[in-house]
Amino acid sequence: MISSLLVMVFNVVVSHEPFLGNPENLSIKGEFSDIVDEQHKLPSSELKHGAVSSLPHSRWQTQMAFSKTVYSFQVNEDTVPGTLVGKLEAQMGSPTPITFSVQEDDGESMFLLSPVSGEFLLSRSLDFETQRFYILTVDVQQGDLQVSSVRVYFNVLDVNDNPPVFSQNNFFASLLEDTHVRTCFLSLNVSDKDDGENGEVELMVVSGDEVGMFFIHSSGCLCLNKELDRERQSSYNLTVTVNDCALPASSQLTSTAHVVVVVEDINDNAPFFVSAKHVSIPEDSALHSLIMTVHAEDKDAGSNAKVFYFLTNSFGGTFSIDNTRGAMFLEEMLDREKADTLNITVTATDVGSPQMATTMNLTVHVEDVNDNDPVFSQSNYSLFIKEDVPRGTSLFQTKAQDQDIGSNGQVRYLLTPAGPFMVDTVRGVLSVTGQLDRERDSNYTLILTAADRGDIPRSSTTAISITVLDVNDFTPLFSPETLIIHVKENEEDPSELTRQVLLYLMVHSVQTYSRH
Repeated sequence: MISSLLVMVFNVVVSHEPFLGNPENLSIKGEFSDIVDEQHKLPSSELKHGAVSSLPHSRWQTQMAFSKTVYSFQVNEDTVPGTLVGKLEAQMGSPTPITFSVQEDDGESMFLLSPVSGEFLLSRSLDFETQRFYILTVDVQQGDLQVSSVRVYFNVLDVNDNPPVFSQNNFFASLLEDTHVRTCFLSLNVSDKDDGENGEVELMVVSGDEVGMFFIHSSGCLCLNKELDRERQSSYNLTVTVNDCALPASSQLTSTAHVVVVVEDINDNAPFFVSAKHVSIPEDSALHSLIMTVHAEDKDAGSNAKVFYFLTNSFGGTFSIDNTRGAMFLEEMLDREKADTLNITVTATDVGSPQMATTMNLTVHVEDVNDNDPVFSQSNYSLFIKEDVPRGTSLFQTKAQDQDIGSNGQVRYLLTPAGPFMVDTVRGVLSVTGQLDRERDSNYTLILTAADRGDIPRSSTTAISITVLDVNDFTPLFSPETLIIHVKENEEDPSELTRQVLLYLMVHSVQTYSRH
């Protein structure tokens, strides 16, 4: 700001001595070495700012000057055109009317000067952001004799007429989910054309961040406030506002922008299995048949979530797996009777960097099929029983073993031909149901059949040979009951007669036994 006026002196001395008791008044004393007549007066156009031309009307010199050496007026930029914005005052040494006029004006008649009153009126709207001050040079003239000049400054005062603005309405940023807390990653580029408090701005996130993941640094950058987790939330749609700091708060202006923050994945999650850990397959499953399809999921994205499958314990190649689909196939025949449960280790690995893997113990239950016959411990049995054994007597128990399980291993027994015997169909106990008679049937040959209860039953047989032992269940009988013996009266040896009787009885007994 110019604080003083330049003065060009034509044999004139400018002094700041008090004039009429006012130190701001400018007094000028002309000192001439000779008497200067009216023909030697200086044209008023040659006077510079703050200079006064003085012509000797009389012996006493007449004084005239502005009340201030410099005028400065403050004008709000929202002042209505036509408003009085300043007034000049001049001190006169005579009652002759004075006239004000603008000699220099960098505002192109922004301020209109009344030539009579010295008042300035605003001619059109101001704009602080376009031009902040104006400089005018004003002359005051009293009649045709004296001219004085003064510099006039108009300072335009800012009002809060411009809202803060973002450089764009929509912002986009992406962050790796392992970005460190307190990292600032996006400049919001806010500007406000106003000045002072009217141009100072405050930013805040007003929506889309309920858990406080972000904050705005004083530099206007969006920063991370908490650890990210893409698997919990992969993106954020934020609404950010900016307001100036004008007072009162009700006069503050606001703007809004939208920020989309996308969280980029890192490989921080291992695959996890979602398929069953148990599977049952028949032991007669065909080679290369599909056993099951294992499946693992990975919460990561892209290549970090792509999963491959491997078998680390497949029982010597009994099973194989499709590395990409997880489909498991049978490569060797099964036998439940040798192994009814197989434990396999399945590994799922992603292709991220670094790779992450997880394992699952898969239990394969081999289901039984009816592929085994019941088996007797002997191919034939021999029994010896007495003919007087009571009916209902249990003779012996035989048991056929079947390696299958369930109904396939449940054995039932059948006896053919039954005769005087029967078998318990469940327990395999052979019993006598009829009266034996060795003299009628002394030997029996039976066929015992053992059959399982599978859908298509399987069976085997054994032979049982039974020999009936005799008991003394008959008394000797004479036949005929009357025996007539003829004895010679002159028999000399009676013992000969006794031998004949005994022989007869013995022969008769043998004949009788043979008939029974």
